[in-house]
Amino acid sequence: MVAKSTTVSDLGRKKHVVDTLYHHSNLSMEEISYQVDMSVKQVQSIIDKIKKNEALETLVEHGKATMEKIMTKGIVSLEYNKTVHDASVLMTKKGVGCIVVTAKGKPFGIVTERDIVKGISKVDISVKKISLEEFASRPLIYASSKQTVEDVVELMTKNKIHKIPIVQQEKVVGIVTIKDLLVFLSPTRKPGLTESIVHAITREKAKKK
Repeated sequence: MVAKSTTVSDLGRKKHVVDTLYHHSNLSMEEISYQVDMSVKQVQSIIDKIKKNEALETLVEHGKATMEKIMTKGIVSLEYNKTVHDASVLMTKKGVGCIVVTAKGKPFGIVTERDIVKGISKVDISVKKISLEEFASRPLIYASSKQTVEDVVELMTKNKIHKIPIVQQEKVVGIVTIKDLLVFLSPTRKPGLTESIVHAITREKAKKK
């Protein structure tokens, strides 16, 4: 029993040292491993748990903030009767990665740079002849300006999207990207924490199903 207790105590001490070195040093994984006399795999496992806990704590702390505080305003949009070529030209001009497609000003769909690159390689028709009505990704997945960070992260992970338009009174008023969320959720700017936030949330949601 004594030997077991000593082993548990020693492991706890090593975890504490790994935590300290991870947060307060520039040592590599291999160097930390050497310092605590553990394998790199063991150290990586400890650090993964640290990052996951920090990610979930950050979500709890900031997850109730609404999209109004995060969204980028002045969204670039086009009516659904315009063409893929029109969208491509506008995206290049504005320096954006997506266009929200509208129908009489109301949310209709979305077109991203990736959609255009993948889509035009599959058709022989000129992009000047393909309308956004038939090309846009639909239905448009969007969030309300009053929805919380937690709500939107769940929406984005569930639907595997990296951008989500923000709608208020049936009008698109902004957009939030995965990068916006990660920056907002990572006030410490600790390397690796931003990625862990979404990964941790995804795992937690999976466990609850």
